[in-house]
Amino acid sequence: MISQRFKLAMTVWLINGCLTACTTDNAALDKAYANKARAGVVGEALTAADRAVAEARRMPDYPGDCRRHHYSGVKLGDKLGVANKKADMALGDANRQTDACAGWYDETKAAREPK
Repeated sequence: MISQRFKLAMTVWLINGCLTACTTDNAALDKAYANKARAGVVGEALTAADRAVAEARRMPDYPGDCRRHHYSGVKLGDKLGVANKKADMALGDANRQTDACAGWYDETKAAREPK
C-alpha cells in the first residue's frame, strides 16, 4: 500500500513539475512584444505614406482663366466684315485658352500619375 505521505509528496512533486514547465520565457515574450510594436509602427508608416501619395496625386484647383468665356461682341447693325472679324478674334482667343488649359491639365496629370 502506498502511504499517505508518499501520495502527498508525489502530488507536490507533480504540481511543481507542471508549474515549472509553464513558466514564461521572458526573452521570447519581450521579443514578441517588440515585434508587435514594430508591426504597429510599420502599419502607421504605411498609412501615412498612402495619405502622402494620395495628397501628392490630388489635382490642384482648375485655373480661373480656364473658366473664362469669350464673346464676339457683334452688335446688331455691324457690317458683315466687322462682325466676321469680331467673331474670328473671339474664336481665336477661345482656342488659345483651350490649348493653354489642356496643356496645363496634361502636365499636371502626368506629374501625378504613377510611373
